[in-house]
Amino acid sequence: MTSLLWTFPLLMFASLIIGWGAEVLAIHISVGIALAILAWLQTAPEFAVEAVIAWSRDSNLVLANFTGSLRLLMGLGWPMVFFIYWYTSKRRGTKVNHVQLQKNFAVETAGLFLSVLYFTVVWATGAWSAIDGMILCGLYLVYLWLLNRQRKAGIENPHESTEDEGWVVRKITSLSKKKQFLAAIGIFVVGGGILLLTVHPFLDALKGCAVYLGVSEFVFIQWIAPIASEFPEKVTAFNWARKPKKVPLAIINMLSSIVSQWTLLAGLVPIIYSISAGQMSTIILTDFQKTEVLLTITQSALAVVFLLDLKITALEMAGLFILWAIQFLMPSSRELLIYVYGVWIVGEFIRLSLKPAQLLVPKVVASLFLKKQPAAAS
Repeated sequence: MTSLLWTFPLLMFASLIIGWGAEVLAIHISVGIALAILAWLQTAPEFAVEAVIAWSRDSNLVLANFTGSLRLLMGLGWPMVFFIYWYTSKRRGTKVNHVQLQKNFAVETAGLFLSVLYFTVVWATGAWSAIDGMILCGLYLVYLWLLNRQRKAGIENPHESTEDEGWVVRKITSLSKKKQFLAAIGIFVVGGGILLLTVHPFLDALKGCAVYLGVSEFVFIQWIAPIASEFPEKVTAFNWARKPKKVPLAIINMLSSIVSQWTLLAGLVPIIYSISAGQMSTIILTDFQKTEVLLTITQSALAVVFLLDLKITALEMAGLFILWAIQFLMPSSRELLIYVYGVWIVGEFIRLSLKPAQLLVPKVVASLFLKKQPAAAS
């Protein structure tokens, strides 16, 4: 248990410096691809934690960190971004009640929809196989393909200006391009080395701490591990949330992380599980795990519906936070919350169906498949 005292801060430090390196690289790439790569690199600690669990073939815990991190990003991360935006705007004398996203960010919504739709099949069958993993990784490639299709849609690259970035990122980006890339590589090597040294003892410490406190290992890992591994996404997003022009990027940065976890992370888990077993293997979900997955699916599906009009409102963010807080404080309410999410999803669909002109995401994504260039938001 005492090892948690050094593994937890080290894991957070590794997450932080990997985030710095990701932000440096993202400056030199087009906006959609930049946010996707930034999100993927920021979730590297999340991948490391899940990979250790999958390699040990601990089927009881394989969904703990995965479901917890997704629900934490959507239920706490997004609302916190909006609250920071609302609070800083209020201090400037401006009243805000929503965030409008550019049309070019419809691809992230489509990526979330495709991955959640496929994982619903995994939930329905109760079997999470290496074949499912390959398909989910394939969906991530489709997501990157769509991002590439809209990379010249005409919106400003938010990373061209580094004045709002942290001190470390500003210092690195003041160097020549060659030195910037060398610094980023050095950061990834150091961060990756720390991850290799700390992830396994960190998980062992969490299990020991759960036993000592008399708490379920699943629940403990579900909520404690993501606090450390998701640290870089929150640092970046919360920093951007203070700047009105970058608030949409803070929202989409977290959404990109969610997409990468629903696709790449969810895909690599059964693949690593099979490699460790030495044969094609399937993770059979228990009834408890199926409930956890369904709760995560319904929360993500609600987020998709919210994003169909590319507008995030204060009411939506407050609702996501309240429902997350309830499931966090009262785990026994999770089955009821699945129905609450479901009813809200139906209500949102009815609302949007009355104003079909607001359904921007399907139109933008359809234009990408039809080789039409989506118009930039005004």
